[in-house]
Amino acid sequence: MNVLIIGATGNVGQHTVDYALKNGHTVTAFGRSVEKIENLNPNLTIYKGDVTKLEDVQNAMQHQDVAILTFGAPLNKDTLFNVPDLCEKGTLITVEAMKGANVPRLICMTAIGAGDSKGHGRFIFRNIIEPVLLGRIMEDRTRQEEIVRNSQLPEWSIIRPTELSNDESSEVRFIKDLENEKEPETISRKDVGRVLANLITDKRYDKQTILITN
Repeated sequence: MNVLIIGATGNVGQHTVDYALKNGHTVTAFGRSVEKIENLNPNLTIYKGDVTKLEDVQNAMQHQDVAILTFGAPLNKDTLFNVPDLCEKGTLITVEAMKGANVPRLICMTAIGAGDSKGHGRFIFRNIIEPVLLGRIMEDRTRQEEIVRNSQLPEWSIIRPTELSNDESSEVRFIKDLENEKEPETISRKDVGRVLANLITDKRYDKQTILITN
């Protein structure tokens, strides 16, 4: 399948690109810092663009079958004190471009702490990191999820990784019911990339919001 990965130059994005290529897909890697991508696979096209610019996303969206979103606002002094809108704006633009190009399937990575996962995670995350450092970023993530759910796209999945680690790959748990998952473990960035790439064709979580953890 033809797959557009937006945010392909981030850590999770690069793993997603690698796994999608390993799975035999034709990948367009979209990002602002595309020089970070070292993969020379002939089935990879690198597209330098800005997710907040409709024309950039529209051009990259042509002839795609699936779009995967792995971008997000960084933690810095701006997002610490001001509510960012990168995820909200970029996702609105992506959905518009998908509809214009008749691309049916969207896979969106958000994060634990968004929506009804607020207050979950390890003790230090839910009591310090999320409320003190990531609260405003999670407001943006929550709006991003709402845009995806209300997009009226035929196929979509929202994937919420727990805290990210650089560990090697291991077993991944898919959690629908957060009631008994107050303190899920971390998850490897490699595993997040693998999950996102597998969902290109695995539709068991269509129109669902799923937490993933090791």
